[in-house]
Amino acid sequence: MRLVLGVDAGGTSSRAALFTMEGAPVRRGRAGGANPGALGLDQAAANLTAAIGSALAGVDPSQVAAVVVGLAGHPESCAKLVERVVGDLLPGTPAAAVGDIVTAFAAGTAEDSGTVLISGTGAIAAKITGHRAIATADGYGWQLGDEGSAFWLGRAAARTAIRALDATGPTASGPPSTWTTANGAPNAGAEGCTGGGGLVGMVVRHLVPEGLGEDPVARLAAAVYARPPLALAELAPLVSRAAGDGDPLALSILTAAASRLAGTVAEVYEPGLPIVLAGSVLTTDGPIREAVRQAIRETLRALPEPTAATPAAHANAAGVTVRDVVTPDVATPDVAAPVGAVPGVATRGVATPDGAAPVGAAPGVARPDGVALVVADDVAGAAAWLAARPFLSRREARARHPRFVHPSG
Repeated sequence: MRLVLGVDAGGTSSRAALFTMEGAPVRRGRAGGANPGALGLDQAAANLTAAIGSALAGVDPSQVAAVVVGLAGHPESCAKLVERVVGDLLPGTPAAAVGDIVTAFAAGTAEDSGTVLISGTGAIAAKITGHRAIATADGYGWQLGDEGSAFWLGRAAARTAIRALDATGPTASGPPSTWTTANGAPNAGAEGCTGGGGLVGMVVRHLVPEGLGEDPVARLAAAVYARPPLALAELAPLVSRAAGDGDPLALSILTAAASRLAGTVAEVYEPGLPIVLAGSVLTTDGPIREAVRQAIRETLRALPEPTAATPAAHANAAGVTVRDVVTPDVATPDVAAPVGAVPGVATRGVATPDGAAPVGAAPGVARPDGVALVVADDVAGAAAWLAARPFLSRREARARHPRFVHPSG
């Protein structure tokens, strides 16, 4: 029995998934993050080794035909990391490091080209061609960009909360449920807390569960600055929950985030090809994902009609930065064209019939104006599928894709 191994190596956790070539899950492993840039090569290697080792427990290494690891970071560092770890655990096994953008795209569709929008702790969109990222938009990090990311949402929530406290000026100490304004009336934060909803109350309870004391603005600010900046991403689910309850402050933040993410997609969107939504913000069902879907629909409708310009011209015209991405050191198999494409002709820019998803898209996905909006599922499974593709015909690869990315479905 031949096996393939896929790994989703993130900044905080790494997930390894072992599959048969037919797409049957065998075993999984999980460990800490494996981003060599953020953690250093030695710590990243230790965590990646632990994740892969767990997935390989009790397995004959000679059965593993190929490995694909999806991770973010400098291409040379990522390649060195994968070579080091796989070389120790699976000597002689073909292994490739690919950008986490590529594995996220493959987790949503069997198509080889399209667009992926990722909103997790950070945010980035990429144009994918032949399972290679050829252009990106945003992804500049929390200080310079990542608009609409979990960090962006969390920072907006914290800013909203501290401004609300400054405006109401609560004077009483004690737990949030006892806050009052100077005239004795409940303030906005207290009302939210006592009712279990309200964005301001949720944020304060999360950051200062012991109470705000006599100077709530200073106390909340101190709580924020005592934590690492990216810890604000933990507040993103509170925005979604409060927006679901109809909180106007949360709805305003949600709308702004959706608009920014839709704009990021538009910079690298290729008409007629699928858009995959990935990252914790967009793979979680709720009002944020629905707002992003609607914003993408509206933004794409407003775009001018596509011209005959080349993909590179599209990217340059949009001001998109083209970045190098580590790609598999294996041959890329031929990929079936979308419905309506002419055999032997490049499939980029071929429009999908209105209301029809590209071949390989998950059933039931949203299709605004003939374009599939697909939510990514199992990224580690998608990496395993990428490892299996060179050994399969194009028909087999497309047919087995759902087994890898929806193993429990």
